[in-house]
Amino acid sequence: MEEIKEIVAERRTYTRNQNTHSHCYAQLILPLQGELYIKAGAQDIQLDHQTLFFIPPECNHTFHSAVRNEFLVLDIPHFMLTSRNLYNKGISFKLDNQWKGIRYLILNEIDKQSLQCSALKDLYPYISHYLLQEQQPKSIRYIHEHYNENITVNKLASLEHYNRTYYSDWFLKETGKSPSVYIQEVRLNKVKELLRDTDLPILHIAIQVGFEHQSSLTRLFQKYEDKTPSQFRKKYRENTPNKLV
Repeated sequence: MEEIKEIVAERRTYTRNQNTHSHCYAQLILPLQGELYIKAGAQDIQLDHQTLFFIPPECNHTFHSAVRNEFLVLDIPHFMLTSRNLYNKGISFKLDNQWKGIRYLILNEIDKQSLQCSALKDLYPYISHYLLQEQQPKSIRYIHEHYNENITVNKLASLEHYNRTYYSDWFLKETGKSPSVYIQEVRLNKVKELLRDTDLPILHIAIQVGFEHQSSLTRLFQKYEDKTPSQFRKKYRENTPNKLV
């Protein structure tokens, strides 16, 4: 199979003729106009203006289009896929504002005929971040999006279509932590971000990340950081005097 040494971005069109192949590199296909039929492994999907698709290396796929179309395609060398998660399977996901922004940046360079390999390399970590984010199980994505709410294990289990007992065992294997510990760590990381980057009172931060009382946040913070939130903020700003004070 053909190998590539650099990431490539091109506008491409597809015909009515069905084509089946695989390659050593991955592909990210973003819509510009029209539709594209793709069958990759067990997945059978019609890409439209709201959907994009990631094809991992060595994934046999069939594609064709019956209408006028154009897609932005990124060919990504296998050695740039730093996570084995990106080798698992093809995946489709919504073309949201984040992906529209990425598409705009790439198209802007292509239209100026100034797209260099170095520019794509600089952009790729950002692209990779969102690819990995899309690969996360639904319940884990839900925690990161709703960490400030009252999240129950039953709710998380229902998102994966598991019963509560099986889900708890599955989650431990997936993350190395229980759901409750994982949620606490997500909240704690958000607290640190707010302590570093804002002047919000500790009580407001506690409420913003899902704690009813400031004391609950303080106990959690002392457990994991061996200091209070106020002490963490003070020490951080003493070490970075040019930051917000």
